[in-house]
Amino acid sequence: MSLKLSICIPTYNRAKLLEDCLKSVLPQAEKRKNDVEVIVIDNASVDDTEDIVKKKMDEYSCLKYSRNRMNLGYSGNQTRCIETCSGKYMALLCDDDIYIDGAVDEILKLIKDREYSFIALNYYSFDRNINIPIKKNFAPDEDIIFKRAYDVMNYPSVGHYSGFILNSTLAKNTLKTISELRPYKTYGIDRGIITEIATIMTLSTSLPAYFLGKRKLATRVQKQFDYDNLYHVCIDYFNYYHYLFKKRLITSSDLEYRARLVLNRLPRAIVSDGPYLKDFELKQVINILSCWFRGKMKYDFVCYPLLILIRIATIKKLAILIKKVYRSAKQTRSRTRVVCLNRQ
Repeated sequence: MSLKLSICIPTYNRAKLLEDCLKSVLPQAEKRKNDVEVIVIDNASVDDTEDIVKKKMDEYSCLKYSRNRMNLGYSGNQTRCIETCSGKYMALLCDDDIYIDGAVDEILKLIKDREYSFIALNYYSFDRNINIPIKKNFAPDEDIIFKRAYDVMNYPSVGHYSGFILNSTLAKNTLKTISELRPYKTYGIDRGIITEIATIMTLSTSLPAYFLGKRKLATRVQKQFDYDNLYHVCIDYFNYYHYLFKKRLITSSDLEYRARLVLNRLPRAIVSDGPYLKDFELKQVINILSCWFRGKMKYDFVCYPLLILIRIATIKKLAILIKKVYRSAKQTRSRTRVVCLNRQ
């Protein structure tokens, strides 16, 4: 395998954002084109994605383009990234995120002398201007080697797909066997298959993992989400790791780490999504969460009382009203900011 790194960009109907992404990564990759390829995996976009990519291909020989004949879904397109890559390592770069100058060189320098199962990139978040970080306190900017590869998955900030760099051989082998763990259709719950691949491959290898502390990745703040916090980020999320624990793939310490993450997210998720659930749905949520977290202080004294309160009709209506007012005010601030920026 001559290529050292495949940078795979799954995309669907986000041509303008993809163009910004390509502007950041292509000049870096072209300088190392003997070692690096950039592959755009188009999930049957109907905008001008194909035109933009093909124009870039005239300028950059490192760029390749693959278009699915039909939309394969989130998991399907991520799977295509793994199947299509030919580098020793595969980096997944979301189409709205940015590789800061020097990112490709840093990755190549890291993989030159030692083999890893998985590499995670540190990052910061931005809104419109990548030079103005909105949030950057995700993790310390220190490099760390994890002898037990899965431990990197328990490290702060690891989880954003654009920060994932997979050992391609391990990823391809894991992809072949992963259907034995659970039905393919269930991966949509976790917004794709990449986290599953990374989790299983780091649990089943003796190769170490690495966290690259330098912030060479900028991730765009999402304005809209195609999932809800209460079910996806809390219940479905923890249910998956509980499943891994029952299968004895992770330890009780690993599961406890995931429990802490969920309990930290849970109060906001209850306030955000709870008012829109029917009473029988809230009862189901209470039963599930109580089964997992009853006896933990944050659940007993914060989360559980919130769940009980949100079932009261008056409080539920008030919460929905407050949220509508908040959204309206946020949209007004956003429009005002855009006007101010246009005047400058």
